Amino acid sequence: MARSQLEFEPMLTDPLGELKRARQTGWLADTAFDTVAALTHERVRELLSDGRLRANFVDFMQAFGVTSGPFYDWMAQSPLNRDGADHLRWRGLMSKAFTPRSVERLRPFLQQSAHDLIDGFAARGECEFMAAFADAYPSLGLCELIGVPAEDRDRFRGWANTIGLGFSPVSMGTRITEIDEALSQLLAYASALASKRRQDPRDDLVTRIAKAADEEGGWSDANVSGAIAGLVFAGHETTKNQLGWMMALLAPRRDVWDAVAKGELTVEDVVEEVLRIRGAATTVGRTVADEPVDVGGEHLVPGTRVMLSLWSANHDEAAFPHPDELSPKANAENPHMSFGHGPHYCLGAALARAELQEGLRDLTARLECPSVGADATWKPPMGINGPELLPITFARRP
Repeated sequence: MARSQLEFEPMLTDPLGELKRARQTGWLADTAFDTVAALTHERVRELLSDGRLRANFVDFMQAFGVTSGPFYDWMAQSPLNRDGADHLRWRGLMSKAFTPRSVERLRPFLQQSAHDLIDGFAARGECEFMAAFADAYPSLGLCELIGVPAEDRDRFRGWANTIGLGFSPVSMGTRITEIDEALSQLLAYASALASKRRQDPRDDLVTRIAKAADEEGGWSDANVSGAIAGLVFAGHETTKNQLGWMMALLAPRRDVWDAVAKGELTVEDVVEEVLRIRGAATTVGRTVADEPVDVGGEHLVPGTRVMLSLWSANHDEAAFPHPDELSPKANAENPHMSFGHGPHYCLGAALARAELQEGLRDLTARLECPSVGADATWKPPMGINGPELLPITFARRP
């Protein structure tokens, strides 16, 4: 099968254009990082469920020069680096604690939190959206669900923001000392919090994780604190960036913004389309394990590192009739890949959806369609992606 070469510079400056160019040659492309990239919706979805490929975040860390330390050790035991029976056991335990019912019970809190945050900037007619809303909102929801005391939530948010640097190839190696320090502090806090909840159980996620781990047996304190820290990071960093993308994508689409406010489009439909057209997670990494993988005319030998491009899959012309347009109804037939697929499908998808939906509902109800300032800045389109700064101006609705 013919393969294209994904070029590094175009991937930084025009990632969707470069992915489209490569996708027109074939479903698999070579890259500059000794990996291949899967590009089509069909193949990305297929390989995410293929048990012959293993999760391999640590492999990619090693490729970027990170081979030891707290962040490396944490990722080595995380669900992003587990497969098979070990991963299923972890998901089974976590699913006992992270239930749809607990997320639905959180919606009134999310509604009030969004309203309170908007109160903080609505009268000014302008704000830097990432600082004023996107950075604070998911952390509030997650900390409420987990059971983090209100006085500690700013620290949680700071740790999560720093740990997020470890998921970008650009900053992983250069800022690993900061990342390790923030993670060590978060793990120590999570361990102490789990210990408190064992002694004084409450109706929160930490209590349920600690209780489920004790009942299951075989989970060390490091496993418990690592799981809590993983939820703190995943539930903050990805949703923060997704909120930023949601604002940036809808700002030029007054028709969609006002249709949500009027109830002509549902927040559910619009959120799913935002997730498709710009998911915060750009790729997922896998490594071919012990046997060759023959798929789509390609022969992948053991040890081959495969980048599964979620962005490319979500813009595949074969799956979506208007792949590059924000069109909630037209593109709804096929599922997007922004939460992954298969055994590693995002455990926090229900919480992320609830936060995005309630946030969008209140933003459109309270504000006229905003404009994004020309001085907005963006993270490199690798790893977890979104705005660094997103200044907006707006009018309040009557």
